[in-house]
Amino acid sequence: MQTTRGLDRLVFFTDAVTAIAITLLVLPLVDSVTQAAHDGLSAEQFIGNNYAAISGFALSFVVIARLWLAHHSTFEHVRSYSSPLLLLNLFWAFTVVVLPLPTEMVSQFRTSPLSVGVYIGTMAASSLTLTAMTLLIRKHPQLEMEENPMPGREVFSNAVSTIGFFIALIVGVLVPAVNFYALLIILLTVPLQRVYDRRSAAARLAPAAQSS
Repeated sequence: MQTTRGLDRLVFFTDAVTAIAITLLVLPLVDSVTQAAHDGLSAEQFIGNNYAAISGFALSFVVIARLWLAHHSTFEHVRSYSSPLLLLNLFWAFTVVVLPLPTEMVSQFRTSPLSVGVYIGTMAASSLTLTAMTLLIRKHPQLEMEENPMPGREVFSNAVSTIGFFIALIVGVLVPAVNFYALLIILLTVPLQRVYDRRSAAARLAPAAQSS
């Protein structure tokens, strides 16, 4: 039988995994600082030699933070869990833990369709899994809080982000000149979310206007 304590442990475990993954992102840079100091390089030379690694770290940190925020927002509506939700959550945690690996590949190897595909593909898999969790929770009312059910806005936000990641994956792999810049496509989800919010607000106000 699922309990509140079990749900709390599931969320705490996921939070810990995310924190560890973010920490692992910066460790190669810390090692590089030690090596650069040993080689007698200046701070400016270190930054110049490791610009790609630093940029990769910053981008991956932002992506993991964004994925965690979406996960956190999703579980704000959860009161219980099921085996499918547990398995999906574990796979989501797996995608987050794996992300430091393609991040390091990006900084160490020459940019190629494979490195771009592994990097963006990991993010796309994470976003897809989160969308699947959102749909699962919304489909099974026993999993969501009665006083705070899963809103359509949450489903739309996660679904649009997932579509954005997969479009970025396709563009990044098939158009080598674009490569990792394809992730900028994710920024298009912001205006789409605003359009959805405006239409939802208008739909809520329409019955009130008609009754008056």
